[in-house]
This record gives sequence, structure tokens and C-alpha cells, in this order.
Amino acid sequence: MGKTQDPAWRNAINHMLHFSFVLKAEIEVRLNDELGIGLADHEGLMNLNASGGSLRMSEIAERLVLSRGGITKLVDRLEERGYLRRTGSAEDRRVTFVEITDVGRETAAKSRVVIDKVLVERWANRISDEEANLVTDLIRRAYHDEHSELIDE
Repeated sequence: MGKTQDPAWRNAINHMLHFSFVLKAEIEVRLNDELGIGLADHEGLMNLNASGGSLRMSEIAERLVLSRGGITKLVDRLEERGYLRRTGSAEDRRVTFVEITDVGRETAAKSRVVIDKVLVERWANRISDEEANLVTDLIRRAYHDEHSELIDE
């Protein structure tokens, strides 16, 4: 009895998922070792920075795919460290905005450097620009729908 051959698309997805898990774990360790933050902290700071510095808590939760409890814990942790601050809305008392601080911007920049080191070691040094552009195009085509949003940092 011969081994069944998986379709090429399944092999590609399996490799992509496994590689993303490995990268995520390595990035988590490096961010924690070098800056004392996690990947979710980095993502929160980068999203705030990319937005111009302020977002509603609900917007951050949506971008990071976090529950209300999850975003509250993340914001509490980052606020405690001085990376961001909460502000209320003048129009609607139920709305809370989160603003990135200068320390948060500095930390976001440092975390980007840490992540880039990992990505260069594990990815960029191993593929050409043409291959990277192809992968980007493939992921955008597979990911695109009316609800999706990829952020280019």
C-alpha cells in the first residue's frame, strides 16, 4: 500500500503554519529576553503607532483579535509600564481611547529591531526579494476579503 500524496496546497499551508509557529515562539523569547515584553505587547504598540498614536480600546481589540478582557489586560500591562495611557471620550463616556507615549514609541521601535533580527536570521537571509514579493502576493490573494486588513509596518 503506497503513501497518499498530499496536494501541493496542503503541504504549502502546513509548512507556512509550522514556520509561523516557530517564528512566533522565537520572537516571543527574544522580545521577552531583550525588552521584557511579549509579541501581543509589540503588536499593540505598533498598531497604536501606525494609527497616529490613538485608538479606541475596541479598535485595538479588533485589530489584535482579542476579547474585551484580553485587551483590558494588555492595556493595563502596557499602561503600568508607561507605554501608553487611557483617555476618555468627550462625546461618549462609554468610549476609552488609548494613546501611545514617547516611551511606548521608543519601545515599539526597539521591538521592531529585535523582531527584524529574528526575521533576517530565519527568513530574509534565505530568500530573494523576488521570492519575498511572490510570497507577499500569494498571502494577500489568499487572505483578501471584504473584512480583512493587513497592516504594512
